[in-house]
Order: sequence, then structure tokens, then C-alpha cells
Amino acid sequence: MEKMRKVFPFLRPKIREEEERLSFFNKNGSLLLEDLIASFGGRYKLPFRSFTAEEIIKATNNFSDRVRQTKLADMFAGYSQAYRVLVLLYKGLEDQDDSWRDRNAHNRIIRDIVMTSQLSHLKNILQLIGCSLEFEYPVIVYAYSPGTEFLADRLNHAIHDQDGKQVVISWRSRIKIASDISNVLLYLHTAFPTPIIYGNLTINKVAIDKFGVAKLFDFGLCISLPPGKLEAENQLRWADIHSDPQSFKSNIVTQKTDVYSLGVLMLVLLTGQTDTVMYHKGIQRLVHIRKYVEVSIESNHFYQIVDPKIIEEARNDDSVLEQQLLAFLDLAFRCTQPGRSNRPDMIDVAKELRQMEKSLRLR
Repeated sequence: MEKMRKVFPFLRPKIREEEERLSFFNKNGSLLLEDLIASFGGRYKLPFRSFTAEEIIKATNNFSDRVRQTKLADMFAGYSQAYRVLVLLYKGLEDQDDSWRDRNAHNRIIRDIVMTSQLSHLKNILQLIGCSLEFEYPVIVYAYSPGTEFLADRLNHAIHDQDGKQVVISWRSRIKIASDISNVLLYLHTAFPTPIIYGNLTINKVAIDKFGVAKLFDFGLCISLPPGKLEAENQLRWADIHSDPQSFKSNIVTQKTDVYSLGVLMLVLLTGQTDTVMYHKGIQRLVHIRKYVEVSIESNHFYQIVDPKIIEEARNDDSVLEQQLLAFLDLAFRCTQPGRSNRPDMIDVAKELRQMEKSLRLR
């Protein structure tokens, strides 16, 4: 290789690039295999394709069509063999030191690939097509059907259809989204030898296809409970203002951690608010969404915090809507009880949401 560099100087950049990609492939491939074996032993499947870096760059037209941007990663739309795809490119955590960023970013991405590969047969999962290990941080490739949107965008921004009409999330769809996500969480808790905790569920991790089916993605923070145990340490230490307060204080996660996060998601669907603020002594401050709703109810302002789009949709069916809203709110409040022991089990939450969804279909 060194002789080739000396004889053909113009090959040096190309050779260095290939060596770097091979190094990334070996490192990421080793981590992927380790996580697969640790998580599923010899009982795992690899129903996905391995892409080269050139294939990813070609599929995204050199990452030209960015459809989503977050602090940690960007998503790009593209084509692979005439099929539409979504390509997830991680950026890492720029505010952390290099060793911490490298270790934790890789752990999260590899975990995401491993978990999604074992769940892609579920209809409420954003389907994994494959990944590329030839980048510093592995690139994830999902199937992308036209009309798929992200829940956060639907709630935060006005989206219009081809005729210019604003697209809103109906009340029926909001219940279905909560029900769909509860089914995925229940599957994680019950379908494997030991329960798997999804972790930090937020609206940023939910997509909706053109048929209104919710698709959960980003399984990088999943934690498998040790055999025979009901809790595990949260080693990645994720948390935000809406996280389970008990998990935040103790750094311990349980199945009730997911119940809490689902309850928060339900409150966001009910209010349409992703960032809830209140005023205290003239100062605006961000507060937990449960607190925001509680204070509004105590002040007899419940309907003021319900997303106006839900009220507009109901029209003359106010009494029926009120019953549904209160039942949905009651379940969300039970899920977000501060004490874990006071929260319902995920199987009961899923059943109640399924019943709510069924009652709306019968109307």
C-alpha cells in the first residue's frame, strides 16, 4: 500500500479515505455484533442490508434533501434502487469531551440498530432497511413512504395539503397514536426473555404515515432489565423536564418509567403543547406539562388548555367530546403519578386506549 502511494501520488487521498472507512467498518461492526450477542444471545436475526458509504452518498445525493434536524442527528430523504428511504446521520454531542462523545454516541447508535432490527416486523415501528458502518457514526436507513410526517412537526408547525388546506391531527387520530405507541411499549415489556425499557419517549421519536399509523423510532436508549430483576441503572443518564421524576432522582428505570413517558405524550396530544410555560411573579418559566394542566384545571380553565383544533372538530358533539377528553386525561394523570407504584401497568394502559379507540370507531 505504501509503495502504491509513492508511485501514484494522486491515489493518496483515495487510499486514505478507503482505509478510514475500513477502520470505521471494523470498529462499528465489532460493536454491533457485541450488542446483538449481549442483547439476544444466539436468537437474533439480521433482516437488513449493509450499505457502503458510496451507496449512502448516492442515495441521498450527497445529503442534499434534509427533512429533519435535531441536536444529535439529521434525517435525509433519498432513493435506493428506486425505493424511497430516510437516512439518519448522527452528529454526536458537540458539547461533550471527545472520549465521552465517542463512547456514548456509538453505544446509542449501535443499540438503535440492534433493537430496530429485531422489531421492524411490527407495523408501529419505522421499518429498518439497513445501515452503513463506513462512517464514524453508523448511518441508519429506514423505509420512507410518501406522506410520512413527524409528530413534532404536525404539532409545532402548520402543515398544508396539496390544495393548501391545513392538515390537523383529529381527536380520533390522537387516541390512535397513543394506542399505537402503547402497543410497541407493551411488546418491549413482554415479548423478550427479560423486559426492555424504551427510555426517553418523546414526540420527537414518533412518525405518522399517510394512513395515520404511528411509527416509533430511535431505540438507542433502550435498556434490558437483568434476568429476574424489575429495575436497571440508567447508564446513559438521559433526562429532560418531562422525564419520570423518580428515574431522574434515582437513575433507576423500570417498566413504569415507560408508563410515565407515555402519559406525558398523551398530555402533549391533548394540549398540542410541546413546551409549556407559566408565569410566576411576572417571570415566564418552563414547567412540567402535568403541572401546567393541573393548574389550569384548578382554575377552571380546562378547555383553554385543550388543543383548539380538537374543540373545532367536535362542533355540536360537546357532551360526548367532554367525556372522551376527561377519560383520556384521567388515564394520562394516572400514568404520570409521581410514585411508580401508583401508576398502572402498561398492559392496562394499552387496553384502556384500545377501548377508547374502539368506541370512537363505533360512532
